[in-house]
Amino acid sequence: AGWQHEYVGRNYSAEVGFVPRKDYIKLNPSLSRLFFPAKGKVLSHGPKITSAYYFNTSFQQTDNQTVLAYVVNFRNQALFDSWVGHDYVELLAPFEPTNTGKDSLPAGSKHDWNAWGFDYISKPQSPFTFGFATRFGGYYADGRRINIVTDLGYRFQPYVNIAINTSYNYLDLPQPWGRTDFWLIGPRIDVTMTNKLFFTAFFQYNAQQKNINLNTRFQWRYSPASDLFIVYTDNYYPSPISIRNRAIVLKFTYWWNI
Repeated sequence: AGWQHEYVGRNYSAEVGFVPRKDYIKLNPSLSRLFFPAKGKVLSHGPKITSAYYFNTSFQQTDNQTVLAYVVNFRNQALFDSWVGHDYVELLAPFEPTNTGKDSLPAGSKHDWNAWGFDYISKPQSPFTFGFATRFGGYYADGRRINIVTDLGYRFQPYVNIAINTSYNYLDLPQPWGRTDFWLIGPRIDVTMTNKLFFTAFFQYNAQQKNINLNTRFQWRYSPASDLFIVYTDNYYPSPISIRNRAIVLKFTYWWNI
């Protein structure tokens, strides 16, 4: 059993991002039960329920989320869980649920929905790793949302690591939003040439932001905790493909120990 609570006043500065907003009270209880088989591939399994309730400082509820999950931990460190959940949100500011420039839901409007899904993460010690997460259910304005996330990776030990992350969202909302789908695709390659020279290249296609991004980074660790970075970034409009902006950045750090 667990309990966590927090109070954030209206004059607290949340600029560093450790809290989602100001002027609220949060209560976060949780309860779980684990079973440990004596043998077999499963290390532990069991149900878990967790809730997060947000209130304003007058103790009027503004948000809550409750999730009931069944979690299976395997002996090879793989993980599987299935879950059902309920969300309630009272908007504190206007919110556009598709972020595409259409009309916004008004502040003070109340929304609640149910959802379910399942997740799997493969054993991390394998050269080939994969994982996926799914979400099916409701969304704002009595809408519907489907979310599917996949992660694939392969390590050519000890030099190269290749990975690709894909996220798909399908939203079915009333007018003026209608039906919308978004893709986010991000392949990545990490190359360890020596224990001092590293290269990383990251490509991302973001359908929601209508942006294609290429980012490369060269790192030379010439001394402990001291690095030289050369970073090149390119941004493009996807259709038709044209340059949005590009930049090259040089960063130099030196650890001076007195």
